[in-house]
Amino acid sequence: MAPMLALSSFLACAQNPCLEKGVVCLDPDEGPLHRRTGARRRRGTHWRAGSGRPSASPSTDHACPPINMSHMEDLWPEEHFRGPLHGPRSFFSRIPPHLLARHADFGPCRRKVYIDIGARTFEAGLYEMFKFYPELGGFDEFYLFEAVAGFYKLPPLDELRTLLAPYMPHEAIATFARRHFFFQAFIGARSQPSTVPPTIGLSDFLATTLQLRPADAVVVKMDVEGYEYTIVDTLLADGTFELIDELFVEVHYGHKKMSRMFNWCKKLPLDWWCKYTRDNATDLYQSLRDAGVYAHHWP
Repeated sequence: MAPMLALSSFLACAQNPCLEKGVVCLDPDEGPLHRRTGARRRRGTHWRAGSGRPSASPSTDHACPPINMSHMEDLWPEEHFRGPLHGPRSFFSRIPPHLLARHADFGPCRRKVYIDIGARTFEAGLYEMFKFYPELGGFDEFYLFEAVAGFYKLPPLDELRTLLAPYMPHEAIATFARRHFFFQAFIGARSQPSTVPPTIGLSDFLATTLQLRPADAVVVKMDVEGYEYTIVDTLLADGTFELIDELFVEVHYGHKKMSRMFNWCKKLPLDWWCKYTRDNATDLYQSLRDAGVYAHHWP
């Protein structure tokens, strides 16, 4: 089976909880996985980390929302990964004033799409993200990936209504289950349907499966255990970074504090990503920002 055909077949079987709850779902030809769109975003020139050579972008579409990079928080290299989680210098205190939705209007965008890569559980993942970033409650489509079987499941409908009530109106809660898609899969730089579970290339998913356009607002959270470096390099090389407006990415590297606290980098080859340094992590964020992606560390 051809890789993209296998990928499409796998995605067609994504878990949509509305099927389990007896809710009438969208017609397959009208659902978000089947919309056909066209051009890609142009934010300037393409740039690949380490290449030093920009290439022309093929897109002539208008970006939504317009992004002013001057609103971004400063990078904090010493605490890129597992910085303080409490207090005035914590991630949850420093980052919210700089969230893109606080400085840009998502309202006019054609589609508003949130993608969570490394979703864990609903309660610890998407629900916590709504609490951190309430504006995501106004989004149209939610795509969640978790490779570990049995982790992710929506709570019962009555509980779900209570949890979502602060973040979206009743009408949006009523349709949430059929706008929510869960995939037990890896996300990588390239699609590899033969892995278990299958590996979906992020570029393939954005450009081919969802067929996103610059007119769409797209927010992505990514925690992929060290594979972020090759994924980001691929996004920058093939131009699909232009389809992402805001990106939260957890970087993994030889972090001395994590080594002291949790014995990281002392159990190789499991911690294979310890070959990366803080400078590599800083370069990853800076390359995304240089390309026009509103990129934050996570958490």
